[in-house]
Amino acid sequence: MKKELVLLADVGGTNVRLGTYQQGDITAHFDKKYLVSKFKSFEEVVQAYLDETGKKPTLCVIGAAGNIDEERGEVLTSNTPWRVSIPKLKAKFPQFKKASLDNDFALQGWAIEGLERHQYRSLFNSPQTTDLTSSKVAVLGLGTGCGTCLLMKNGEIDQTIFTSESGHSSLPHVDFGNKDNELRDKVIKALNEKYTKNGKGIVVEHIISGTGIRNVYHALKDGVIPPDSNNLIDALNIEKLAEAGDPTALKTFDIVFAYLGAHTGSIASTIKADNIFYCGGLLASSWVQGRLEQSTYFKTQLERRAGMTNAMKNLRFSVSLYREMAEKGAIVRANRLIEDVSSEEEKRKSNRNLLQAMTTVYTLLEEQCPQAVPKMQKVFDAVHRFKLATKKVSHTHQNQE
Repeated sequence: MKKELVLLADVGGTNVRLGTYQQGDITAHFDKKYLVSKFKSFEEVVQAYLDETGKKPTLCVIGAAGNIDEERGEVLTSNTPWRVSIPKLKAKFPQFKKASLDNDFALQGWAIEGLERHQYRSLFNSPQTTDLTSSKVAVLGLGTGCGTCLLMKNGEIDQTIFTSESGHSSLPHVDFGNKDNELRDKVIKALNEKYTKNGKGIVVEHIISGTGIRNVYHALKDGVIPPDSNNLIDALNIEKLAEAGDPTALKTFDIVFAYLGAHTGSIASTIKADNIFYCGGLLASSWVQGRLEQSTYFKTQLERRAGMTNAMKNLRFSVSLYREMAEKGAIVRANRLIEDVSSEEEKRKSNRNLLQAMTTVYTLLEEQCPQAVPKMQKVFDAVHRFKLATKKVSHTHQNQE
């Protein structure tokens, strides 16, 4: 049986990465990057990739930044000048049997299903499960920004992912109850000067992210956040400074952890999650993970959220040790598409065999027992009416949902 080849697309505001995944492979292969500004549509990018590589994928998995209309299969809002749409893609490329479209961070949520045990670890000595998807999981991605999604089991087999823009929600209030409040106020003042003068407010990812670490460090050190990103020390170098004992860098992580605890507590209490899963560059290093586990700043602010003191007893924390979460999620989605196509082909094959068998029976009846033919026709008509009625009820039910 011929293996399916899946086209993978990672659509950002500046670049589109394209690659393929061959059924049965362990990894995906993103081998081309294109500037969004050079193309008039997503379909043009795909055509350029197919022309350059000569590859012939039959399925497509897309991760795109922005809000997704899952019913229509299109991106509603994004920072690209054109809109990604599954119907438009399939109209242009009918060779795609199926295609899926997810928010780019949702792919990191899907990745959890594909993680092996050595690719994540528990935090705070919380009990570790070998099946992360068996519970209600809140996934927080702490990279350049702060992404969030929720994983829920849908029956015994499937899982559902709900995406969120919690990284763009208002910054929670944090009260240290000591002299650190003065440092907090210094940070908030610098953030206000940087972000609110353009009519925008301060949001979660202005502190809880790689960008946030830079903001907090410069606010503490300089009292202002340089407008030019080239003059900002990046998060990796701030981490190195902290490891070396730099007091400003260490205090930076304390404040970031405090807000992370507050934000985590708000999410966990709102959706009643029983597992918090962190991923992304901010918590990728063992030093940052160790510092977080020792931090009273995180735990104090977490427990101050509504109802979190008792909930902490059963709340599990895990962190990804695997850096290519989006790629892993794309593979999970690709394998699901492959399974769907395989299942549909098996059904079509079964239906063909059944039709052939029924035709044979009908022919024998005509030859050997013609008086039974009208009764058999009534049976066929009844089955047909039942299938139509069942299909209509199912369609109505789906619309109501």
